[in-house]
Amino acid sequence: MLYAARTHIGLVRQLNEDCYAVAADLTPFGVAVLADGMGGHLAGEVASSLAIETLLTHIKEAPQDLESHDVSDLLIDAMQHANRAVHEHASTSKDFSGMGTTLVAALVSGQEVFLGHIGDSRAYLWQSGELIQLTDDHTLVFELYKNGQITEEEASVHPQRNIVLRAVGTDESVQADLYHRTWAAGDILLLCSDGLTDMISRDAMVEIMARESALETKVDALIDGALAAGGHDNITVVAVQNLSGRGDAL
Repeated sequence: MLYAARTHIGLVRQLNEDCYAVAADLTPFGVAVLADGMGGHLAGEVASSLAIETLLTHIKEAPQDLESHDVSDLLIDAMQHANRAVHEHASTSKDFSGMGTTLVAALVSGQEVFLGHIGDSRAYLWQSGELIQLTDDHTLVFELYKNGQITEEEASVHPQRNIVLRAVGTDESVQADLYHRTWAAGDILLLCSDGLTDMISRDAMVEIMARESALETKVDALIDGALAAGGHDNITVVAVQNLSGRGDAL
């Protein structure tokens, strides 16, 4: 596997509350994870980094002979541990009260991608020249769109589009969505915060992903596109490319 990742504070924010990690040696599956924190001063940064640290620690403690059918349970359990850690930490100080974070985490082998998702950070799969959105946003605006109350165009400019309905740490428990896909050599898994997807269009993302360029160059171009459009939020992109299709981890 090949990976490239980059985070940028953007052009407006004073802090970067996004966090990401990529690890190859925790299980037979490679791990890629991204979190976008929310809360008061420093709280979002604490929430996102704590969620990722807790998730990775839990996965690290899993048996090394993990089989594919055990991965879903491991991923959901790790995300629940992350939720409890952030929720408990939020009670330690009024400065952290109400803090939370999105979380999108992937366990990948040469044949499979397992995804856990909470919030409005997204996962896409670039496969056979098509950009497939794997996750659904846990937002008020997506619910309105899904129920037919607003159009896709209205959703993209809705004044409440950043209201998140599900986040890590804001409640004692949270439901994570789980996704499972197969992938093959050449496919690219893309994790990104809403600082990217709120700023550039799907068509622009497709154009960048379709270029004959290195993975790191694609990531840079996505970040630069969001900055050129205004960079109103922190922007983070993690890309993992399947080079082998033979079952190797990252």
